[in-house]
Amino acid sequence: MRSSHTAGSVSVRFDDAGLVSCAGLVPVLRLAEDIGLGGLIEQRVDLGIPVGANTDAKALSVVAGMVAGADSIEDLDVIRHGGMRRLFTGLRAPSTCGSWLRGFTHGHVGQLASAVAEALVRLAGRVPSLLAGVEQLAFIDIDSKIKETYGHGKQGSGFAYNGVRGLNHLVATLSSPVCAPVVLTARLRGGNADSRRGAASMITEAIGLARRAGATGTVVVRADSAFFTGPIITAIRKAGAWFSVTAQKNVATQAVIDRIDEDQWDEIAYRHPIPDPETGELITHAEIAETTLTAFTNTTQNPGRQVTARLLVRRTPRFKADAQGELFRTWNYHAVFTDTGFDLHTADDYHRKHAIIEQVFADLNAAALAHFPSGRFPANHAWLILACLTHNLLRATGCLTSGFHAKARTATLRRHLIAIPARITRTARRITLRLPANWPWQTAYQTLFTATHRTT
Repeated sequence: MRSSHTAGSVSVRFDDAGLVSCAGLVPVLRLAEDIGLGGLIEQRVDLGIPVGANTDAKALSVVAGMVAGADSIEDLDVIRHGGMRRLFTGLRAPSTCGSWLRGFTHGHVGQLASAVAEALVRLAGRVPSLLAGVEQLAFIDIDSKIKETYGHGKQGSGFAYNGVRGLNHLVATLSSPVCAPVVLTARLRGGNADSRRGAASMITEAIGLARRAGATGTVVVRADSAFFTGPIITAIRKAGAWFSVTAQKNVATQAVIDRIDEDQWDEIAYRHPIPDPETGELITHAEIAETTLTAFTNTTQNPGRQVTARLLVRRTPRFKADAQGELFRTWNYHAVFTDTGFDLHTADDYHRKHAIIEQVFADLNAAALAHFPSGRFPANHAWLILACLTHNLLRATGCLTSGFHAKARTATLRRHLIAIPARITRTARRITLRLPANWPWQTAYQTLFTATHRTT
């Protein structure tokens, strides 16, 4: 591919007020209007100060900017270019949105989170395929992540367990074997927060919201070993869900594993080989077995929280690059504490798919959560909540488009459906968007547009 003209024969001018660069905002914001998102936020969020006026317009301006790819307050200006004012009303400047975000307090963040939770319930009703299958089997995954920050002006930043200075956010997602994950709830915490802090109450909240969104059948909460605590397991069982949590490596767990007979191990083959964490050598096979573990027996730390349940153990060969030929095989062990009723192989497979939450973190990090934009902690917390709302809105957009887009990464959704240039024309009081000819995903966009602009 080469330039068709010489350098001196080409010039540029930014003077066309009838062009937009993100025509995909039209169906996305129409979907937001279908579920009454603006009115919902206006009804539930009341900052009580002058910058809190027109909360619906400011919130949707932030969401629209995030849909278009904004990852900072200044980037929200992307919604005010070209002919955007001919397509939308209520657009707000980045400075206005920034002042609005800085007006949040902890209580106001709770109000916003409540509105976003209700928005998810409405999205599930408007787009049934968004949470397909959760009425039979639903998975709630919880995990925390550190977002690195720089300088000392960021409220709440601190050094985490990995030595990174940043802010810690705890996220819970909802998915099923046939649908991609959506964000149920999220909380921003100080950078030095323990992963388990507030997790029990958040899981209770997440299970309740999942039930409201249609997860009326079996619900399984999956988590890694950071959440292997008595209060968290108790909260899961009290809320009527099953748990599948990676067991911590300690003396008691290892003693139980050591008592498993050799004839109890069953070999499994990985469809996709995984690298050994120490040597990088690809592992193609593993062995799994099952036993029983009584956990949280310390009555001082876990009064009344002793739990006896299944312990699923997976072991993989331990390789050492510089070692001589093995005399006897040694193993790495990975144990899962669960009370699910699935058979051994199914339970192990379902738990390993807990890693699906990393896809959500990757989507958030590649967009609005590339960094936290404000120095104020509540403003960053509100930004996190709106980023999760944007993720869910894009996920619903993909579900209305095609089976491929229902599970595609949000970056792919932006490339295929959002970042489409268009010229605005008007004839007989009717607006027409003239999009590029031969757009590779023309059919997908037309399907989305039709689904959000039906008149009956």
